[in-house]
Amino acid sequence: MFKAFWSWFAGPEAEARRINRDTEYILSELGNEHYGPIRAEVAADLRKDIDYVLETFIKKDETYGHKRAEDHLKRMHGEARRRRDQRALTALTLAIIYVRCERIGPLTQPSRDGIDQFLADWRHQAEGDSGALPPAP
Repeated sequence: MFKAFWSWFAGPEAEARRINRDTEYILSELGNEHYGPIRAEVAADLRKDIDYVLETFIKKDETYGHKRAEDHLKRMHGEARRRRDQRALTALTLAIIYVRCERIGPLTQPSRDGIDQFLADWRHQAEGDSGALPPAP
């Protein structure tokens, strides 16, 4: 009984609920009108960030790769916050969420699906504009 009660506030289930809620909010805000000019750029940056941490940290080190990837993205997020770069902040926030989804697993599948759908929706425009998106893993 106590364990079930405690898992509502702490643990992987609580983290998964928070991640799913935050991802839904961020992606819905990206759909708003004032984000219009940077959506494709956010998608391009997000794809680059995800591919980079997957190749550099997660695939090379099964034990500590997720932690190192998350630390790297958090450091980049702090730098973007100091620069007040909204495009980079949004892309890095979604990349951090994506890495956490990889670590937690199936409880966060709605978040991964939402991020993958956002990338798929904006892939064609980003490729048409600059060819910035690398091939998907």
